[in-house]
Amino acid sequence: MSPAPMGPARTDRPTSGARPATGARPAGAVGGRPTSGARPRPVGSARTSGYGEARYRAPRPRAYDAARRSEQARRPAPPRRPAAPRTLTLGDGRRRLKAALLVLAFILSLFAGRLFQLQGVEASQYAAQAVDKRMTNPRVLPAVRGEILDRHGVALATSVEAYDVVANPQNVEEPAVTAKAVARLLDLDAAEVQADIEERKAKGSKYLRLKQRVTPELRATIRALDPTEKAGIEFIKTSRRTYPADSVAANVVGYVERDGDHGKAGLELAMDSTLAGTDGKAEYEAAKGTQLPTGAATIVQPVDGQDVVTTIDRDIQWVAQSSIAAKVKEAKADWGSVVVMDAKTGEVYAMATAPTFNPNTYYKAPAAALGNYPVSANYEPGSTAKVMTVAAAIQEGKVTPMTRLTVPDHIGRAGEVFHDDEPHPTWQPTVTGVLAKSSNVGTIQVAERMSAGTLDRYLRKFGMGSKPGTGLPGEENGLFPQVKDWSGSTRYTVAFGQGLAGTLLQQASVYQTLANGGVRVAPSVVKATVGADGAQSPATNGKPTRVVSAATAKQVMQMMEAVVLEGGTGIRAAIPGYRVAGKTGTAQIAGCGGYCAGKFQASFVGVVPADKPRLVVAVTLHYPKKVSHFGGVLGAPVFKEVASFALQTLGVPPTGARSPKLNLGNVGR
Repeated sequence: MSPAPMGPARTDRPTSGARPATGARPAGAVGGRPTSGARPRPVGSARTSGYGEARYRAPRPRAYDAARRSEQARRPAPPRRPAAPRTLTLGDGRRRLKAALLVLAFILSLFAGRLFQLQGVEASQYAAQAVDKRMTNPRVLPAVRGEILDRHGVALATSVEAYDVVANPQNVEEPAVTAKAVARLLDLDAAEVQADIEERKAKGSKYLRLKQRVTPELRATIRALDPTEKAGIEFIKTSRRTYPADSVAANVVGYVERDGDHGKAGLELAMDSTLAGTDGKAEYEAAKGTQLPTGAATIVQPVDGQDVVTTIDRDIQWVAQSSIAAKVKEAKADWGSVVVMDAKTGEVYAMATAPTFNPNTYYKAPAAALGNYPVSANYEPGSTAKVMTVAAAIQEGKVTPMTRLTVPDHIGRAGEVFHDDEPHPTWQPTVTGVLAKSSNVGTIQVAERMSAGTLDRYLRKFGMGSKPGTGLPGEENGLFPQVKDWSGSTRYTVAFGQGLAGTLLQQASVYQTLANGGVRVAPSVVKATVGADGAQSPATNGKPTRVVSAATAKQVMQMMEAVVLEGGTGIRAAIPGYRVAGKTGTAQIAGCGGYCAGKFQASFVGVVPADKPRLVVAVTLHYPKKVSHFGGVLGAPVFKEVASFALQTLGVPPTGARSPKLNLGNVGR
């Protein structure tokens, strides 16, 4: 259908801008429309839709609009109507309450979950951490070191109450004040103590050891200080090693390190593991250094060390030390030693050395005084070794005590010339006379009746070249070359005690063997150990060794009695009422590219009573410079003094028998 007509056309259009009445177009129009802008409409005309409704008015002319805007600008603006106030509409309160409760419940569930985690799941872990933070640093509970006792239970080394002084830097209020007060009493440098406290305090450390093993009296003095001065100072109970007998048996007993618990010499070192015991440990909960009464505590109790019972007799030891010290001083010797041994058991009653030291202040003693010479000093024994050569020859059936020899004062062998101590005309002594006069030449003649291998075998059976077996630190086995390494002259020199070296204890063991019927028993200085229950565990010694027969040993013992009788070299060793068997020794000291001129080792070793042997006493002095250099002059008197006292102390009565009359042969008597 055709659209409805737009209405009647108006004929009263203004001339300006009006469309021509006929279909002609204005100049510049295209298709009957203006070339720019919308089609002009008459004023007042309305464009209608196909339904006849008005859509909009035709635009006014621009001049009109401009005039209207100018007029409106000149008019005052009408007052603005105030905006109507907004009305606040409240929400539902129950909904908000529910939301808040849900949020609160969620938060509480988080707390409850965390609380369950802390108290239910991780409670033990956090409790352990809390306890760990309150626990003090582990402290050692020192074991009490065992005592060293003489054979009668008299203490030679013991431990007494003492205290370690320590500081807890975290509890020290004024480091400078505390350091000054405590350092003065402990003989420490105050500035160093203060610096140490401050350094440990900054690091959070709770422990600083200031001084070990102070006396209870000094502890009491420190505890009496002003509270500020002693703040943070604590005491740990321990023990301090002391030696009641001072220097008596010091070289045997030894000593412990000055600021420690371990032995450094003697039995203190040799028996350290037995004496020391096992330390314990203690930890406990504390607040500001004070133990909490109901707090946790971990304590491992210490195990105290065992006591060591020695074979030493304190009284005999004291006399032996006094006697050798006096003789060393008189003779201006470098050192001297004495060994007193039980002839049957090998137990050592005394082992003395001069010079000696006080183990309570061992650090003040010269190094030369700290050694135990009877077990550690090797020297050529000289004539005290001749009894081994004679015993071997008798055992082998090569000689008897009455075998006659022709002995000049010197003899040549292996390109060497060997002399007796003093010039003499040619003798015709018996072997007993050779021993009594200590003839080097006569002993060589006895040794020549045996092979070198036989002599070597007997010397080793007597203990030469092997350690005696006491277990004491520094024990030497001597210097004795294998027979294959002997030079041409060695087979002669070893016969009278040169060309081999040993210790005084080794020489004492030789005489113990002869006194014990030819059976060598290893010497011992430890009799037993004592446990915590007081039970004694006897020490074990080596297996006895048969060296020569009982008959040979008895013959040699009788021959040695001649040494102490009139005409012998050891007459100064005679003890009234007792039969004494012994041997002197005077040996040149090796060194200086050979033997040192004018330097000698003076010795005497004897057995008493000779007919019922009970004691062996060995004496030696190294390089005496005054009085004499002969063993019979220097060593024999010491033997007599020490042996006489030991016999009385042990209650050994005289046998009442007299020494047999021995045939020495022609020795210029």
